[in-house]
Amino acid sequence: MHPEVRQLLICAILLMLFSSISSAEVVERRKDQFGRDFAYYLYPIAGEIPGMGRAAGFGASVSNIGDSDSDFTGYYVRGDIKATGAALLDYHVLPQRLIFDVGYNDYRVASTSYNRGIDSDPVDVIRPKVEGNYLLGQLTLTFDERRYEMFVRMLRGRNRLLEVLDKNNQAFAGVDTSWQSGNYYSVGGSLDLTDDRLDPRQGVRFEFSSRLPNSRNADESEYYVNDYNLTGYAPMRQWDTLVFNLFYSRAHVTRQGLTDTALLQQRYGLNCSQYPVGPDRDACQTTEDKLLAGKLANNIYGTASPLGGTQRLRSYDNWRYYAGQALFYGVEYRWNLTDERTPFNIYLAKGVRTGIQLAAFWERGMVADEMGQLFKSGRESYGIGARLVLSGVIIRFDLAHGREGAQSQLFITYPWSMFSVDNPG
Repeated sequence: MHPEVRQLLICAILLMLFSSISSAEVVERRKDQFGRDFAYYLYPIAGEIPGMGRAAGFGASVSNIGDSDSDFTGYYVRGDIKATGAALLDYHVLPQRLIFDVGYNDYRVASTSYNRGIDSDPVDVIRPKVEGNYLLGQLTLTFDERRYEMFVRMLRGRNRLLEVLDKNNQAFAGVDTSWQSGNYYSVGGSLDLTDDRLDPRQGVRFEFSSRLPNSRNADESEYYVNDYNLTGYAPMRQWDTLVFNLFYSRAHVTRQGLTDTALLQQRYGLNCSQYPVGPDRDACQTTEDKLLAGKLANNIYGTASPLGGTQRLRSYDNWRYYAGQALFYGVEYRWNLTDERTPFNIYLAKGVRTGIQLAAFWERGMVADEMGQLFKSGRESYGIGARLVLSGVIIRFDLAHGREGAQSQLFITYPWSMFSVDNPG
């Protein structure tokens, strides 16, 4: 048996074992899943999102406003990333049954964009500088202390390219800088048989999300993306937790776009003939060939959820690896140094600290356009982390190492999430 398949099967068997244990006896929740502990935090932000850059600023959060379950959070950062955002979370349209979340973000960022596939060259990149904004809303139908949920999500946004730099920081001429806008829809749900949604230590959680087809450009394929996320939590020692995660994403093309390479070049080429014969034209032609190859592959296979960044393969840049399919699995050991409920009030912050945690993790991910190629090559990431568990929020610092070096990140919530602010959908 191929070693990749064997490792995947072992991970799946372990998760199924946790699932069978949980289904045999439903794990009791450790605490009320509709929080009532009022808290507020005003905090500095200084960190880095891999592949996007560094930024500093401040954030503010208020949890359980007015003795309700509703939370508000906002932030302002400047640096390589310029971004502002705010969100109202867990507003109960129907108490403990129908929940509404809404958030707004605007941004200007120069990200690093890699070629498609697991074997893409880490130095063969372009750096598109983009500005934009989006409004995201979600309605969630929930049952039985949030164990069973279904949701519908809408993202309305617009963005535009400001410039595109090659790997030598030379700007491409003729880049379309007009605004592009659209609406994007997702549906999904979760089965959460753990002892706590925010800080689980026992049980199993399965999540599913489908991003629905959306394309107004006849040249581009329409496709939907299905994401499946299975996480198992095994209690260890007195307070510790061993966590397993298995994630699979696949794009399904419903209408194929333009696949004629000559027409793609005519409509999306970089006009390399504007350069005289020589190194500049050769460099432009090389970049154009890769750009058009990426558009062609996206039109044939679609593009699944990527790997790399704050959630999966944490030692690699955001959107580092992508193709028509993505597969990921990992394990993390969480040492809970304390298990407490310690109220605090230090002028700029008030709330309840429920734990301090250290972590060690190992991850492996693969991407490919066809299933037969998916197990041929993969990338690993491993590292350590520290977390502060507060009422309503988890502050996470991770240091990860992989084939392309090390990455550090300061972020909110645990890894292996289905949704994060640096990759909305």
